[in-house]
Amino acid sequence: MNRNETIISVDHQTHVDYGLSYPITYVFSLPEGSEGLLTYKKFQQNNDWSQLIEKTSEDFFNGEEIVRFDYNASKAYVSIAFSDISDSIYIKIDNTLGEPISINYEEMSKYYDNRDVVVTSTADDWASYFNDKFLRTCRNFRDFNLWLSCGVVTDHCDQSTWFDIQNQLDSGFVEVVSHSQIHPYIPYEDVEGEVLGSKQDLIDNLNLPAQNSFGENEYVYVWVAPYGEYNDEIDSMVSIGRYLTSRLYNNGENYQISNWNPELYKYDPVEVSTEVGPLWLGTTDTTYLNNAFDYALEQGGVYHVMCHPNVIEWDEEYPWVHLEYISNRKNVWYVAFGHLYLYDFLSSTYPNMDLDIHAGNQLLPNNFTLYQNHPNPFNASTLFNFYLEENLFININIYDYRGIFIKSIMNDELSRGKYTVKWDGTNASGNNVSSGVYIYSMDNGFSRKTKKMILTK
Repeated sequence: MNRNETIISVDHQTHVDYGLSYPITYVFSLPEGSEGLLTYKKFQQNNDWSQLIEKTSEDFFNGEEIVRFDYNASKAYVSIAFSDISDSIYIKIDNTLGEPISINYEEMSKYYDNRDVVVTSTADDWASYFNDKFLRTCRNFRDFNLWLSCGVVTDHCDQSTWFDIQNQLDSGFVEVVSHSQIHPYIPYEDVEGEVLGSKQDLIDNLNLPAQNSFGENEYVYVWVAPYGEYNDEIDSMVSIGRYLTSRLYNNGENYQISNWNPELYKYDPVEVSTEVGPLWLGTTDTTYLNNAFDYALEQGGVYHVMCHPNVIEWDEEYPWVHLEYISNRKNVWYVAFGHLYLYDFLSSTYPNMDLDIHAGNQLLPNNFTLYQNHPNPFNASTLFNFYLEENLFININIYDYRGIFIKSIMNDELSRGKYTVKWDGTNASGNNVSSGVYIYSMDNGFSRKTKKMILTK
């Protein structure tokens, strides 16, 4: 293998589970004095190289596969998404003579293209009765090059509304996220239908964009809680649905990405920074709104503005003033809310679990693999398969959906190879546990992998 190529690989099951079709920015250090370099990518060893488009800090762009060089700092920022033809990305950088140069992989950038701050927007309650107001809001956000992630109440959408949602997706700058089927108060009569069913409704009724797809698979990354109400049962179902996070509604002046929950394999629920609008928790005070953005910029955080399109007054000045203030800045990453969490998952969370990076002959090993249990759901017992790349001390524990310890089923030093262990649905005292969602966690003392399963009786 050419030592001047970098190969970035991802676990296939994670690739299938989440798509990973949004470009991640990989940072490389360059030889001092470099100039006029060209960057290439491919996704399989026997593919031809494809040259990346080069952009500069003077260009306005977001979410594209590009390379940007900072020759003063001897850095290259290479933004590439995973492809549906393989689980690997091959990268090389050539000099003006077409010869590969020696580059050193440093890290994945915290934000796309190493931007200073994030702006993301969400909108609640897209249904037939608010359809026209959503169409206007989507168009207005798009005119400012701002992404809008729209929470759809799926049982309240007729065919005409689905058609309009599809047109907005096709026009760009719009993401759909799940906002339940009927917008209920808690407790839900049908938690599975509201959380999992609404996601499937979006997939069944829409053709989702490329950055929400992997082959024939389509992805909805965010659950928006009706009325901001939430409980452990909903949180567990969000985990089963492989959403990345839940967005609540408390106007909590939040400017950060929420924490990763390794037990539920998802991010903790997150609140917004501000709401634009005259009702509920919103404000029409543009000084307050603009100052909130300035605070996020100062902190290098996430400015998450949300709205209810049914109450935004587009004939007033406040929405126009604020959108103009936060938009079209070249040091800001403008991104859909779901893609923000997808990026963070792959750049910040996942490398601690599974990502392999080969730089020449150097390897950061993925030293164990934990597979999904089978059968799942199960009603008596289930099997866990795992594979060790080397001799390791392995600990496998069972937890309930709240993270409470149930039982340890493996605690031993093992040699390299493939193993299968069984759980019979009992706790540490030997008593049968009740139906529900459970988590199994495997760690080697340095890293951990978790997956979820469902016990039915």
